[in-house]
Amino acid sequence: MEAYLEPTVDLHPGMTGVRVEWVEGDDRLGALHILRKHHVTQEVEQVLFEVPPMVEARRDRDHPERTLFWGATRKDRWLFIVCEDWVQDGVRILKPITAFEPDEGEAYWRRQ
Repeated sequence: MEAYLEPTVDLHPGMTGVRVEWVEGDDRLGALHILRKHHVTQEVEQVLFEVPPMVEARRDRDHPERTLFWGATRKDRWLFIVCEDWVQDGVRILKPITAFEPDEGEAYWRRQ
């Protein structure tokens, strides 16, 4: 019922065919870590796949196998997201490692 009541959203065209591979049951990274430590839920996929007011992405300079994302959720919560990012059999795969709402907001993103 909740899905029916959710407003329709546009999907980000650059993310067509991208698959998210969640790590479950690990307090150090992935879904459980993001939920327990940072109180972030499916909002990660909102930032990655929906067309928010703004989303930026760039490779992590210290870990080139990772992509950093900065974007807004449906409720205008600004998240910093770190994903392992690779292509396998022609499909781009993102594995969220962590996601949080930095106290410093956009200034945190600009320093990364």
